[in-house]
Amino acid sequence: MEKIKKKLIILDADGTIWDSEKDVFLAFNHTLQNNGNKEITKEEFQKLAGLDLEEMFKRVLPKDKETLANEYVKKYREYYIDEGHYADETTLFENVKETLEKLKEQGFCMVIASGKPKRILDKMVNCFKLNEFEFVLGTGESRFKPKPDPEILNYIMNELNISKEEAVMVGDTKADIMAGKNAGIDTIAVTYGYEKIDILKNANPTYRIEEFKTLEEIVEYKKD
Repeated sequence: MEKIKKKLIILDADGTIWDSEKDVFLAFNHTLQNNGNKEITKEEFQKLAGLDLEEMFKRVLPKDKETLANEYVKKYREYYIDEGHYADETTLFENVKETLEKLKEQGFCMVIASGKPKRILDKMVNCFKLNEFEFVLGTGESRFKPKPDPEILNYIMNELNISKEEAVMVGDTKADIMAGKNAGIDTIAVTYGYEKIDILKNANPTYRIEEFKTLEEIVEYKKD
């Protein structure tokens, strides 16, 4: 496999760096249950992969409650973030820490661009002692439009003065891949995350990998 020369690796978080599906699923159903709504199944939840949180609630709430989706988001975040249920069951995917350390040693600049709010991302990065990131950003509770809009990716490249040719987006959902493509950069889809593989294939990423450590075999640091 011919390596692609890059300076910047932009990574999604949930389903890419850490496996948070169980905690997010439990918090989502907790919010529904505590507001008089029927819980959803794991299969129904997985179909919502890649959507921002407000849209997720809109998809499952009864028609007469769709306009309350933003209130559900606030209650979800109170439970998930403020009450500290963000890492009850969440773990890093295999070889993530070791691979990030090696990529950092090679000179790569790495940034998280997630749909989560920055305040929870900071807590989780600290929880897992991930010191390899230049900075961490999230579209939740921010001015950034959610992926697949490329706004957050363009901001990162502008902030770091790195060209599109020197950047790559790594994520597990169609939204991640389309955000990268909309930003005009290469994309790497991880197939162990939350999106179904056929959906990822149809998104036509530059590469697909089954393990995070394979990232080392694809990217090479571009020296000036």
